[in-house]
Amino acid sequence: MSYNEKENYINIFSGLIITAIFAWIVYQKHLTENMDLTSDFKTWGVLFLIFMGVSIVARIIIYIIFHIINAIATREQDIPISDERDKLIKLKGTRNAHYAFTSSFICAFILLAIGMPVYGMFIAFIVSGILSEIVDNGSQIYYQRKGV
Repeated sequence: MSYNEKENYINIFSGLIITAIFAWIVYQKHLTENMDLTSDFKTWGVLFLIFMGVSIVARIIIYIIFHIINAIATREQDIPISDERDKLIKLKGTRNAHYAFTSSFICAFILLAIGMPVYGMFIAFIVSGILSEIVDNGSQIYYQRKGV
């Protein structure tokens, strides 16, 4: 398995784990009546900002740990240099991620139009982000194996 494939798997796994842990913490706080997530949109805004900061820091730590473990396991010190093929694969993965995000975002607005509560949009934002990240990294794995 190439370095890029491993990195994509780590990215999918870390995105799912970070989001699941954060969602569980927020849900537990909601259950204990410390915050009302059904009508307080300021709290949603604060939660999104906290989620972005925590996610960025956690991913940096995860990437550092991944690189250390990969260097120990493969005895390679340097990250492989990306060539034109790798750049094309990343570009196609990003394109697919944008399609997935736009599609799920439009679906969220359709659900809002037929009566979904407004707080559901915030949940749809998170689901759209995770879905697009999975599509991006999954596409990159597919294209690397296919040999674009």
